[in-house]
Amino acid sequence: MSSWVAALRRSAGGIQSMTHALAAEYSKQGIRFTAVQPGSISSGMTDGSGRSRQSQGPGLPEDTDWSLFAKLSPALGDGFAGPEAVAGVVAMLASRDGEFITGTEIRIDGGTHF
Repeated sequence: MSSWVAALRRSAGGIQSMTHALAAEYSKQGIRFTAVQPGSISSGMTDGSGRSRQSQGPGLPEDTDWSLFAKLSPALGDGFAGPEAVAGVVAMLASRDGEFITGTEIRIDGGTHF
């Protein structure tokens, strides 16, 4: 496993713990915390994969183990989703529709976590 994958997984666990702790601490004040976990989203990090066709950004490290990407194929759709998939979820969380959501994670990954 690449060192950057291990670091990514450790930091994701820290974000989950922090989200739960902050939601518990501030819920009485009506402040909500939700971790948005995008995956299989076309971005500068994925170097233009998918619908957004972005070519800006660092891309993936040169020592990337491309066999890992077979595990990241979304179960839904055709390839990586565009950034608007994440934007829609964030907009919902900020609206009245999201007022009863706190202390949790929402994965936007097309089912890659199965």
